[in-house]
Amino acid sequence: MALDILIKSGMVVDGLGTPAYHADVGIKDGKIVKVGFLGEPSAETRIDAAGLCVAPGFVDINNASDRYWTLFSHPNLESHLYQGVTTIIGGNCGSSLAPLTTGNIILTIQKWADVSKINVNWLTVKEFFEEARKKKLLLNFGTLIGHSTLRRDIVRDEFRKLTEKELSQMKELLENGLKEGALGLSTGLNYSHAKAAPPEEITGLVSVLSARGGSASGGKRGKLYSTHLRDEEAGLYESVLETIEIAKKTQAGVEISHFKAVGKDNWPLFDKSLEAIEKAAENLDINFDIYPYTSTATVLYTILPDWIAVGGRAKLIENLKNNDFKTKVINELQGKEDDFKEIIVASGNIDKIFIGKTIEEIAKNQGGSIIEAIINLLIAAEGKLVVFWPALSEENFIKALKSPLSIIASDGASYNIGDAKNGFLTHPRSFSCFSRVLNRYVREKNIISLEEAIKKMTALPALKAGLAYRGAIELKYFADIVIFNPELIKDMATFENPFQYSRGLHSVIINGRVALINGQIKNQALGQLL
Repeated sequence: MALDILIKSGMVVDGLGTPAYHADVGIKDGKIVKVGFLGEPSAETRIDAAGLCVAPGFVDINNASDRYWTLFSHPNLESHLYQGVTTIIGGNCGSSLAPLTTGNIILTIQKWADVSKINVNWLTVKEFFEEARKKKLLLNFGTLIGHSTLRRDIVRDEFRKLTEKELSQMKELLENGLKEGALGLSTGLNYSHAKAAPPEEITGLVSVLSARGGSASGGKRGKLYSTHLRDEEAGLYESVLETIEIAKKTQAGVEISHFKAVGKDNWPLFDKSLEAIEKAAENLDINFDIYPYTSTATVLYTILPDWIAVGGRAKLIENLKNNDFKTKVINELQGKEDDFKEIIVASGNIDKIFIGKTIEEIAKNQGGSIIEAIINLLIAAEGKLVVFWPALSEENFIKALKSPLSIIASDGASYNIGDAKNGFLTHPRSFSCFSRVLNRYVREKNIISLEEAIKKMTALPALKAGLAYRGAIELKYFADIVIFNPELIKDMATFENPFQYSRGLHSVIINGRVALINGQIKNQALGQLL
């Protein structure tokens, strides 16, 4: 049998945690058909992988390319392709591009995307997939359904408990979206509108997921529930317990998004939160994803007291312009100036002169305090401001990385190096999340083995998302494969200059065709909608 692609003499890391072994890999009609010492069969394309690692393509279970709109503006999704990602899952943190009832997604993605450039011509998940197919994506793409997208489509900017009828409407939208191919539900409970949703509302929606196939412990994996916790700061532990309780009541598969303790004072909460998750996982299908940086990218208003944003973005700005409210905010945040001064302005609806500046620098230029500078920035940007906040602990990240429950995911959007000229910054995880783990935590620090790291990037997230025949180098699996030099793989992106592709990558194969080799994109539109 003539092969489409023959990968010769590579060090195979199969994604399942098996010790690495040397073998050839044969690919035909988009699938892996042979693994072993294959000799020299006829093949249309031969790749010499001697001295290189041959692994499944990385599965980014927490990707933000849809809500930042780069899914459509950058269909080659280069910054993820160049670090070995072959599959991305969108619809995270409560915000998805479908389903809709009004054709208006501005409400849920305006924090991240320039909504003035957005035109929506779909309502259902099926119609959204049809539009995505027209964009000819290079990577595989699947989506969750965002709770905030559903909720705000129905109640708009109202902050209140849903009526039974409204909750039934949300359940119907969710059920229909799942039938049309969505992979599950996500929540962004840290964002202002979603904070109004009580646990019983979330439990009711998650129950729709578990009704479609049951839990993994029952032998059949249902749809995924992914959650951005209600509080990643002082209320971290309670937020974890809320999520565990929902898992208990629904028996759904749960993924905690970008699990972390934000703020130095809250770092000690991480241990007992991790312990609670690991204990719960003895009986529940629960995991969490992490990214390898000590700065988070966050919407700036989320660092303010919750009450200031009740009523939505317009109300937030109105409150910040009111001297009495402003004074109350300043008083409540007194003593936290040191926590906020190193925050860097990254992107948003603001003059480019502020991009790359720290809050401390801006405060000095304005002749005011750190908190006053934050308020002034939010007013100027009408609340639409993304920042980098160095508020995370590397020690906690390492603890999470060592846990068998952790999955590596970028929580980043895809860009290309040409975006450097556009006057904004993106978090370096968008260009280097996976390569940074392989460089810093596998090769340099020897925190986990190469095999374990690859498993956290491939088979584990593929299984979690319910992706059949992906995430491993196994016979009959889809041929999504990354080939890289394990001694040279290196993250290059920095906070100052994030628009740099990773080094050490040799080639990427998507659905049995070469997408990237020797730094050059060879084919486009190879991705499938999952």
